[in-house]
Amino acid sequence: MHARTGRTVRDLRRENRTAVLRRLYFDGPMSRLTLGPATGLSSGSVSNVVAELVADGLVEEAGSVDSAGGRPRTLVRITPASGFMIGVDIGETRVRIELFDLTLTELARTERPLAPSGPRTARYDVDLVVGHLREGIAEVLRIADVPADRLIGVGVGVPGIVARTPEDGAVVHGQTIGWDAVPFERLLRAAVDLPET
Repeated sequence: MHARTGRTVRDLRRENRTAVLRRLYFDGPMSRLTLGPATGLSSGSVSNVVAELVADGLVEEAGSVDSAGGRPRTLVRITPASGFMIGVDIGETRVRIELFDLTLTELARTERPLAPSGPRTARYDVDLVVGHLREGIAEVLRIADVPADRLIGVGVGVPGIVARTPEDGAVVHGQTIGWDAVPFERLLRAAVDLPET
């Protein structure tokens, strides 16, 4: 079924889920009643979306607050351990790898130094950087005892311009570090056991 805007019912459901998750993520625990005005959704839509998210394990109950005359309102929040993310920063002197739960609580961190001297292009040798990521990602997952299949994303900050191609994914053009159309995502996926999507 298509709405007049060309969006499908699936698109609308995804947008509603995103709206609820976004509010819970940025505003912390909220009741279903306050989620309605915060998201622009009807109370029925909020109840349906929250029920789906609870069933999927993405949202959990987080206590209650008093109401103005009725029974206490149950708060819901993002389930911290329902997924994990890795953040990578390829900096001037080191590569930092951090593991977070869905509430962005840091669970583990490691750093790998880059050569402090010598030509800049040698410091940022692609194979060296990918090797640091392979070792660092394995280390933070091991420290936090998180299996790789629980990762929902890996974000990499790298000096340069990132383009996306169908065959290589993220390709980095980093003149200052000597990278010219480096198929970084393809290289990373080949070196590290990451979920397919």
